Amino acid sequence: MSNALKNVWGTTHTGYQRSRNEDRYLIKPLQDSQAILLGVADGMGGEAGGDISAQIVVDTLQKYQNPSGAIEQDLTDILDRAGKEIRLRSEKDIKLYGMGTTATVVLVSNGTAYWSHVGDSRLYLSRKGELKQITIDHTFVQDLIEDGTLSQYDADRHPLRNMLDQCVGYIDMIPDSGRFPVHPGDRMLLCSDGLTRQISGDKIKSTLEIGNAREASEKLASLTLEAGGKDNVTAVVLIC
Repeated sequence: MSNALKNVWGTTHTGYQRSRNEDRYLIKPLQDSQAILLGVADGMGGEAGGDISAQIVVDTLQKYQNPSGAIEQDLTDILDRAGKEIRLRSEKDIKLYGMGTTATVVLVSNGTAYWSHVGDSRLYLSRKGELKQITIDHTFVQDLIEDGTLSQYDADRHPLRNMLDQCVGYIDMIPDSGRFPVHPGDRMLLCSDGLTRQISGDKIKSTLEIGNAREASEKLASLTLEAGGKDNVTAVVLIC
């Protein structure tokens, strides 16, 4: 991963219909290693303190220094600590009651990507032109897809498609986590749902393959804005 820092870029935009940007992202090289830590957090839209809760996730991630022997657990523990801080802040300030955020976190080290995830921000992997969604959305409609009640087509149009059933700050949160091998030329995308609600998987696939990380990240954001920019949008791209 010696070229990681030359090949990673994050882009965020408020969009055209929101008054503030509640998305946050992190790109952090880890001290004394070739590892890099990436994160995207999307504060719950329309909820009190969405931007504050997303910033708490990023601030908690920022404190992580060096990978241990249990990186998946490290990342899950970070989200747990962020959740506790969000709940503590909301208990102290009634105006922040109910705040929460999504979080998708990836640490790439020694040829492996470790990840942890809550909500409907996403992690994608593009390898040799094939795009794979690594994370699964924690939403009401995703549950209906998995039990066969809804097709993906109907879910994409469901009026409750944005309703989360887990977020960082929710007391019963159970983050998903995993790992996968990283190959030279792999491209990863971490993004908020402001992107995935506006542009298709095919468009994400083709755009992620263009140019360098900065070009791909900025193009994904601009395509989202061209499609209406209904929400905040964030795209972090890493080329391995």
